[in-house]
Amino acid sequence: MEFTFKVWSEVDGNPLMGPGRFRLLSALQKTGSINAAAKEMDISYRRAWAQIRQMEQLLGEPLVVCNRGGNAGGGTDLTPAAVNLMGRYLKVSKAVAKVVEESGAISAEEPHVKKRR
Repeated sequence: MEFTFKVWSEVDGNPLMGPGRFRLLSALQKTGSINAAAKEMDISYRRAWAQIRQMEQLLGEPLVVCNRGGNAGGGTDLTPAAVNLMGRYLKVSKAVAKVVEESGAISAEEPHVKKRR
């Protein structure tokens, strides 16, 4: 038997950030496109946007900046708030994973390693 733990944050009982949303923002940061990030995550564009909007609503600030087409081709960038949120989430996730691993009996799911299906 194996015990697995996930780290997530909530605002007033509503999920803000967990492994899936961390991977979504990471994919968006890498690709510069919500559509490409959604494809990489194997979720719909609509679901990706819904998750981003829910996080923004809970935080009360934007996490992405969308640039429409033109010569530069458009794209989507993360705001400093999104990068900060990701950094804090990763720091906590790594700290929890270290404690869990040091226990010797349990494994931890890291947000950048395992993919939930």
